[in-house]
Amino acid sequence: MNNISGTCDIYTEWESFVSDVRKSPAARPITLESWKRCSEFDLQADKLKYKFLSEEELRRKIQENSRLIEICKPYLESVSLSLDKIPHIVGLSDKEGWIIDLRGTPQDLGGRDAGLCLGSSWSERFIGNNGIGTALSLKQPVLVHGVEHYGMVYGSCSCMGVPIMSNGEVLGALDISVPVKYAHPSRLHILVACASSIESVLSYINYNSNNMNLSTMSGIISTAVHDLKNPLAVISGLGQLGNIATDETKIKSYFDRIVNQADEMNKMVTELLNVFKPEELSSQNVRPIIEEVINSYKPICDYKNIKLLYNTDGDDLVRVNRKLFKRSIENLINNAVQSMNGAGTITVETKSTGEALLITVKDTAGGIPEEMRDILFEPFAFKRSGGTGLGLFMVYYTITNTHKGKIWFETESGSGTEFFIELPLCKQLH
Repeated sequence: MNNISGTCDIYTEWESFVSDVRKSPAARPITLESWKRCSEFDLQADKLKYKFLSEEELRRKIQENSRLIEICKPYLESVSLSLDKIPHIVGLSDKEGWIIDLRGTPQDLGGRDAGLCLGSSWSERFIGNNGIGTALSLKQPVLVHGVEHYGMVYGSCSCMGVPIMSNGEVLGALDISVPVKYAHPSRLHILVACASSIESVLSYINYNSNNMNLSTMSGIISTAVHDLKNPLAVISGLGQLGNIATDETKIKSYFDRIVNQADEMNKMVTELLNVFKPEELSSQNVRPIIEEVINSYKPICDYKNIKLLYNTDGDDLVRVNRKLFKRSIENLINNAVQSMNGAGTITVETKSTGEALLITVKDTAGGIPEEMRDILFEPFAFKRSGGTGLGLFMVYYTITNTHKGKIWFETESGSGTEFFIELPLCKQLH
């Protein structure tokens, strides 16, 4: 099935789901079970009793969860910006359901009078099933649409919630709430991607908090989310055009472009996950790994009239993670290929220095611009069309942090660039 047909199927299924909910609000087992819990809490559907933290209690909650709030902040801001001109709430709760950060226009959805404000409790125990309370109860992503809410005051809203987990422990939850007419499952997918990225950052910090401070990490995430806003804005605009279009060809075009933008976002989130996920190392000969990469790039290099050469003088063992090391070599070769407009040469070499394995990737692509040289390994410093801007940062992080090696480069304008990777031999690690 092509992408357009797949997207159309999603819209058809969504319309069918909305219709079923209207006919029978408790039709889904997840809704029925949450209503049973609400009944056990003795909640009155038409007379909820909202709970709020005092100013001092809220201050302590924010302090206790300062790391989580700092990491989540750029995500909340980006998702909220993607909902510009739509009444919405993008919220973050702690593990007990207390709202500790909030974005959007809560006053348009009822504000404090409906328990929708900073310091309020969104636990099922107090306001019934909702994006945050139910996600915390079930420890899984949830969608509560319109009249599925036990609390009647929320019947005009659609809530999507995702728990944030770390080492099997629930730390909090994210939520998007919008009027039902603006609801769509794609928003839940975006929220799941945000939660996954947040969990990866938390995993990295817990794994090795000494290698990168929170301020640096927040800067990386802030920049990533800033770039995610662009495809989000395009998706939103195309979706609105699709809703008002009557020409079938235009509708298909909009859907196709929506899928492409979503794929771009997925690539960026995947890169972030790959960068910060701790990996195990094992003693290996890297020659077969490099040869595999060389062979995979041979066809495109032949097509572009680029010579791709590989020279090696030994089979020394180094400790590497195969997947991450292979991806690093792929990134360097791919950058060289993409930088060449016509014929040229890329040469990959490995040789032992007695203490380390030296790997070089040299190209004749014309050199790195002078203004980029000091920041080349920083995230998003160098971003080609269709790229994520994380490739060279991922290479640097993988070589220096994961593999405890070194990486540097030499470049000459109009000539080319040579990257050097130095990995300690296994005997140096015992």
